Amino acid sequence: MLSILIPVYNYDVRAFVKCLSDQSLTLDVPVEIICLDDASETNFQRINAEVAVYPNVEYITSEVNLGRSAIRNAMVNKAQFEHLLFLDCDGRCVYDDYLSRYKLAWSEYDVIYGGRVYNDEAPDDHDLYFHWFCGHNREALLPLARQENPFKSFMTNNFLVRRAVYDQVRMDEGVVGYGHEDTLFAQELKRAGFSIDHIDNPIEHEGIEPFEVFLGKSENGVRNLAQLIKSKKVDDSIRLVRYYHKLKRLGALPIIAWAVNQMEGKIIQNLRGPAPNLLWFDLWKLARLHRHLA
Repeated sequence: MLSILIPVYNYDVRAFVKCLSDQSLTLDVPVEIICLDDASETNFQRINAEVAVYPNVEYITSEVNLGRSAIRNAMVNKAQFEHLLFLDCDGRCVYDDYLSRYKLAWSEYDVIYGGRVYNDEAPDDHDLYFHWFCGHNREALLPLARQENPFKSFMTNNFLVRRAVYDQVRMDEGVVGYGHEDTLFAQELKRAGFSIDHIDNPIEHEGIEPFEVFLGKSENGVRNLAQLIKSKKVDDSIRLVRYYHKLKRLGALPIIAWAVNQMEGKIIQNLRGPAPNLLWFDLWKLARLHRHLA
């Protein structure tokens, strides 16, 4: 009854999949765990192939890189069961009864989001600090806080969806690279009249990335968001979109974008530092969004 779907790319998933496999044996329903490798480097494919010996686990490789949306659609096509649990590969189980918590919640639902947390301790490597800081302050929200704006608080790292729902609202393969495929999926669920419930069942995000990598992915996310705005696929419930439209109506956006561009060196220096100001990060993304939509 439960298909666990994990897209894998250049990450060692053995401990994570072993935890899920062990927990699957405690459920009184059929479980399959599908790991689809999205053309990772050879060394990662070699070590991750070991997960195929774990109970209920199937490890498959793709010869071409499908991308974040297409690989999820491909896994659904392979899945056997009604309840689809999507997980990112760089996670860690927080609770020993993680799968049981989802099973208790799936009697009546469209989509359930379990949440994301980060290690309470900052990483020793300061180059990883900004990614950890952003996630710890912006993404690690309690269920009550997420439920206040259920579609905005949704991410694709850890969610359960009924197959009948996913068949109506599949991941949009037009969103290329990193960023905002989860935003679009949530918006499409909202337009289709489906609901997102939030529960306390987080996965810890372990895949913290260096500053330049994280900033580059943030840039790509803004580029994707610009395309979604152009195609009118997102609304003002998304904070960055809301402020973009508001400042544009006031005529202030070009001035703010110019000022941010002039100060970019100092902004980047602040974000690299020991006490990043996330308002500067928001303004940096706003200036980038203005550039892509100008």
